[in-house]
Amino acid sequence: MVAARIKSTKAFNVWKKDPEVIRQMNEWFAYEQKEGMPRINALISVDFHPQAPLLLLNYSPVAHNTLHEFPAGWTKPLRQCRGIVFDRKGKLVAKPFEKFFNDGEHPETRAYPTRESWEATEKKDGHLGIIFEYKGKIYMTTRGRFVSPTGLIARKMLDAYVTKNDWTKNYNPEETILVEIIIPETKVHLQYEGFNDFILIGATNRETLADYDFTNLTMISERLHLPLVRKWRGKSLEELKKLLKDRSIKNQEGFVVRFHGGLRSKFKFESYIGLMVQSKLSYTYLMQRKISGNLERMISTLPEEIYAIALQMVEKL
Repeated sequence: MVAARIKSTKAFNVWKKDPEVIRQMNEWFAYEQKEGMPRINALISVDFHPQAPLLLLNYSPVAHNTLHEFPAGWTKPLRQCRGIVFDRKGKLVAKPFEKFFNDGEHPETRAYPTRESWEATEKKDGHLGIIFEYKGKIYMTTRGRFVSPTGLIARKMLDAYVTKNDWTKNYNPEETILVEIIIPETKVHLQYEGFNDFILIGATNRETLADYDFTNLTMISERLHLPLVRKWRGKSLEELKKLLKDRSIKNQEGFVVRFHGGLRSKFKFESYIGLMVQSKLSYTYLMQRKISGNLERMISTLPEEIYAIALQMVEKL
């Protein structure tokens, strides 16, 4: 893309339709298109920074909405496209989390490593912020776009952190800092009254590709004065899953479990899933869940009065 001098989304959308580019993209992304699967060029979106020579790769809504039927389509390279940033020489600038899945959603989240240690941290209901350094300046982007309504607000918050806590000295330029942006504008299903800030949820090293564990996150939190995500103190996944079924627990999304080998999985409270399903409840959504094989599981999370409506819709389908 850099060699072809692509510098805008419009130019990219033209370039990616070239048959030779499609053939090469299949190789680059280790993607084997089988019957019913979308073309690889429909799975990637690109954003270009308005001032700096930076570009951001993200998987598209097509990938999000269709590949649940084709788990093999989530290749390792495609999963890296979750807000990853390069400069126009092809150098890695920011390395966020790769795509990871809900418990039971993907083959890798149906059979977890049995001999690896793991840690669970709270999952907050906000927007992902990706903080990185480029040529001595600290930048922030959200997962899909360099400039977004959330990003503009978060940028002002970041500037305050940089100034107040002297990040010019304390920030390690090799590190990509990953935060949850919790402000009223990022409300999805939950509202965190009185909290307007970042929460440190992860970090990686763009030189070594290291994915930092909770101990390293604690040190970064102290160095940069960032609020740190809370760690769950339970002992087993069975205990965690039992906790998630407690519908009396409200206004919490769930947990992210990170295994020592790097595998991550999202575990969500039944009450939160109910809110999520309720907000999406439509014939299209129910059909997608039927195809995915988890229809009963998803609608069972709904409050009783909404559950009855969902059953009527399923009967019509």
